[in-house]
Amino acid sequence: MPTGRHSKGRAADDSGLTRRRFLRTAGVGTAGAMVAAGAVVGQAGAEVAGAAVPGAAAQQIPARRKAARLELQRAGAAALAVSGPLAFHTISPQRYLDTRFDGGGPFPPQGTTGEIFIFDFGDPDYFTGGLPNEVPPGAQAIACNLTVTSGTSGGNLRAFPGNSDVIPLVSNVNWTTGQTVANYAIVGAATPAAGSFQAAVALHNASTRGSVHVIVDISGYFI
Repeated sequence: MPTGRHSKGRAADDSGLTRRRFLRTAGVGTAGAMVAAGAVVGQAGAEVAGAAVPGAAAQQIPARRKAARLELQRAGAAALAVSGPLAFHTISPQRYLDTRFDGGGPFPPQGTTGEIFIFDFGDPDYFTGGLPNEVPPGAQAIACNLTVTSGTSGGNLRAFPGNSDVIPLVSNVNWTTGQTVANYAIVGAATPAAGSFQAAVALHNASTRGSVHVIVDISGYFI
């Protein structure tokens, strides 16, 4: 199972947390925030059958790792953006996150807390059992399908670099209660040059009420 989720608000030694870093970031809706990913392709809201994305073996989904915490910042700062030109590299499509199977349950509603989950998708040891990780730690953006399912209320998911201190205003996937919805995105990632990050991407459930399961399938990266 993928081991890349860091979870906010839970102690670092919680059982079952192997890869989930849970950090606080700037408030949602901060004036002047920019989209933190390079580009978002496709239209959020298109339903898909089931959670139909590649690489679905549940036993390959890492468990969640450690937890960390940052103080919620109210000051308005622009979200990080990726600069180029960058070269695109394809990989064998692989499921890097599926909260239905990673042992930590769905994303809680985070819209009023400023909390985010951070995943080191470039960690060489991301997968257990000797399965290689084709995303390098220095990847500056990832190309992926973002899927949400089983939301207990309507909401939207936001994806951006793991070292950002502000949640962007723009969503990547929107859903209504119970929907399964997917969207393709190119999302900026934080590299080791920014600190203890390895192609790290932050995910935020902007719902103020309901939880939702999140699935990430990566098919390429930019470096």
